Amino acid sequence: MDFEGRLRRAREEMRERGVGLMYLRRGAKLWYLAGIRRRGPEMTDHNTYGDYVQGAYIGAEEGFVLVGPRMGSAAWVNEAEGKPWVDELRIIDESETPEEVLEEVLEGFDVKGGVMVDERAWAHASLLIRKNLPGSEMSLASEIIDPMKMIKDDDEIARMKKIGEITDEVYGEVVKYLRVGLKEEDVAHEVDYQFTKHGSEQNSFVTGVRFRSPKRPSRPHALRSTSRTLQEGDAVTFDFGGVYQGYCSDFGRTVYVGDPPAKVREIHDTVMAAQAAAIERMVDGTITAKGLDRVARGIIEDKGYGECFGHRLGHGIGVTVHEPPFLYIPDETVLRKGMTFTMEPSILLPDSWAARVEDVVMVTEEGGVPFSNYHKELTTI
Repeated sequence: MDFEGRLRRAREEMRERGVGLMYLRRGAKLWYLAGIRRRGPEMTDHNTYGDYVQGAYIGAEEGFVLVGPRMGSAAWVNEAEGKPWVDELRIIDESETPEEVLEEVLEGFDVKGGVMVDERAWAHASLLIRKNLPGSEMSLASEIIDPMKMIKDDDEIARMKKIGEITDEVYGEVVKYLRVGLKEEDVAHEVDYQFTKHGSEQNSFVTGVRFRSPKRPSRPHALRSTSRTLQEGDAVTFDFGGVYQGYCSDFGRTVYVGDPPAKVREIHDTVMAAQAAAIERMVDGTITAKGLDRVARGIIEDKGYGECFGHRLGHGIGVTVHEPPFLYIPDETVLRKGMTFTMEPSILLPDSWAARVEDVVMVTEEGGVPFSNYHKELTTI
């Protein structure tokens, strides 16, 4: 991965904008820009001493200082090793205040101009930076980094193809595992286990498995899969993804238990047609994000199911599972070669069956190229 090239581009843009310093917490942007791996998602609050000032402080001309905690410092040392662009690793000891450490770090930079901060930075950090650099205008680091992340290079594409292959393998194993009597949460746990078994670093988000039928309405807004059991006549919808070497997948398919009625086949075929039409239109420089959503949505609306497609067509994906551009109103971004998106049309009948599909697809000069390639026929068990 060309982290030095990315840093060089970011610094050039900082100078052009009159920005003297960038602060990034330990997350997706710091991983993308400098190869400092993030930790797994924390579903409950988890604090370490001085966590609100931890991360990277990057000068527009020079200087790259990592700030980390004493507890768990070995992981920070490991991340700094072998990266010549990291000039210093400053560990916060409990005998000193994080405010003192931040003041010391900032004094080491000759900040002329504005300061950019990660939009996921602690408010506490932003306030302290403003206090120490009162004359600097503050803005978001995403203004520089997000446009860089949109176009994937060859190394990124290789990793995204790999996690797509892993995701296909995971789903194949899960389909073989399905049987009447299993709980939603059983199936979700199997998805997670298979990702671990097939070499994924972690899930890219909480695995979603839903059993739906007219006889047993589901809870579409439940936070996670439930103890509901799989029965004859259920449609099973999947939404899950994994991470490989920092890059994400996002995947969906539909399974039916028994002989599918005509309505299930109709909504499934409609969803697949909508996705196929949109993928075909993913040609470099020819359509906007908003326009692509209209392609798929129009097909679903023409079949009379417009009110049952209640979300956007998809979103950008890469080092984070949801990133711009977004395939929906009002995003007017023109699709360019190397952009990667989820393509996830669905039909959710009120208190009844559902059909969904989702693949990560790359924009090319000839149309979209999927990174997951598990078949899209209606699977039955």
